[in-house]
Amino acid sequence: MQRTQVGQIEIAALIEGGFTFPVERVYSEAGTAMEPFRHYLNSDGQLTMACTCFLLRGGGRTVLIDTGLGPESEGQLLTELQSVGVSPDEVDTVCFTHLHGDHTGWNIDRGSGRPVFARARYLVPQGDWDHYRAQAEARSFTRDVAPLESLGCLELVAGDHAVTPAITAVSTPGHTPGHLSFAVVSGAERGFILGDVVLSAIDTEEPTFTNTFDTDHPLAERTRLAMLDRLEASGELVGAAHLPAPGLGHFVRADGRRTWRALT
Repeated sequence: MQRTQVGQIEIAALIEGGFTFPVERVYSEAGTAMEPFRHYLNSDGQLTMACTCFLLRGGGRTVLIDTGLGPESEGQLLTELQSVGVSPDEVDTVCFTHLHGDHTGWNIDRGSGRPVFARARYLVPQGDWDHYRAQAEARSFTRDVAPLESLGCLELVAGDHAVTPAITAVSTPGHTPGHLSFAVVSGAERGFILGDVVLSAIDTEEPTFTNTFDTDHPLAERTRLAMLDRLEASGELVGAAHLPAPGLGHFVRADGRRTWRALT
């Protein structure tokens, strides 16, 4: 867990867990083009990615962005919330960048079938809801997301939706059809919860690599390039779910290359 401020909004990076993939599983077409990026891999030549959720507090609101891997993966979200002194009942809004299972795992209590965040409205991307509801097999959607409708806590949203006066959903499609990011504006300061527009630090330096987890590769690339250009130019704080823990930092230019500089 790491905390920082954007104006009057506190942002806490909650480390839910992580996973490791053979690099070819993520960048299947990279081949020898991956050589300049070997320093981002572990000693076994595999790519390790964090799984981070973000808690935003300010103006009397407590907003959780994404709910991680869930209990089946021994996720640490509830423990991380406890470490910042927040109980699940204090969360008033749960937002999702998208509906992949590593972002929705703590929605529903497995024993009672009730929402883990009992007082919260769950703001679900409309485009992802439509996409996954139409699929015959979408296990994590069926388990974690679909029940929110009958439980009466679901709200479908799209880009430009104001979550609070300081937090606004921004449409960033491609990784999934309805993928959202969240802009944070407080006073003169800005931050941006990026979601999975960027999956690893490799994407920062080479955003044109095809990513096997993206739904629409050309659209994901356009979104990634546009967001990297914008966030580098603005210099604002970025929170990204799968960049190395704690997933907070800035996109900067160093030695002629764009790179990720983690918050210390």
